Amino acid sequence: MLLDLQKIGETLREKREEKGLTIVNISDSLCLRKSLVQAIENGDWSVLPHEVYVRGYLREYAHLLDIKDDVLGLDVPAEETVMPEVPVTREAVSQHRRVGKRAIFYPLIFVLIIAFFVLNQLYNERSASKSTSREVAQPASVNVRTTTGDQAALPEFVEVKKLMVTCHERTWVSVVIDGTEKKEFMLNPEDIIVLNAKDNFDLLLGNAGGVKLNLNGKEVELTGKSGEVKRIKVS
Repeated sequence: MLLDLQKIGETLREKREEKGLTIVNISDSLCLRKSLVQAIENGDWSVLPHEVYVRGYLREYAHLLDIKDDVLGLDVPAEETVMPEVPVTREAVSQHRRVGKRAIFYPLIFVLIIAFFVLNQLYNERSASKSTSREVAQPASVNVRTTTGDQAALPEFVEVKKLMVTCHERTWVSVVIDGTEKKEFMLNPEDIIVLNAKDNFDLLLGNAGGVKLNLNGKEVELTGKSGEVKRIKVS
């Protein structure tokens, strides 16, 4: 059963205006696009993701405004938020296909991670060798010059942190890199993104049980269930 988003959106908008907050304030605090915040307040389902994600956004929004879940009707049993069940035979086939894909997918990811860091090390050693031949004084550890995301370049010789996000269930991801650059992604199963930063990553996951995080070759501990919206800071 869909939420009465029209009524909930009006309540949130009235409370926001009562507190003197703008759409931009809410967007920055929740790491959500302004268009999504406006769609929630206007009760417009056409531009919003599945209801399970919207419930997570609404809870975060309500907590930000000090509104209890029961006031908005969000305290319904968890069973009402799951997707309709498919026939048993189709589910069995689906599970068989997923197992077959995972048997290939995870070993492939492991090989790609190893290859990535081997190539990175070789590139570092080659850069260090060139620097020595030119007799230029440089730090003992030379790192690849890279960028944070796709925009601002980091200074040379800065220790770069690489975060690999591996998706195995469809999910929406918002990330703020080094507290300045904001990016959003809608990931499908088997999608992989690699993010670069100098200091940290502030992530908001629309489905915490649907992704795995790997920082500089080490798995990041992430506790979360399918459909759970969760914020995590990685540094």
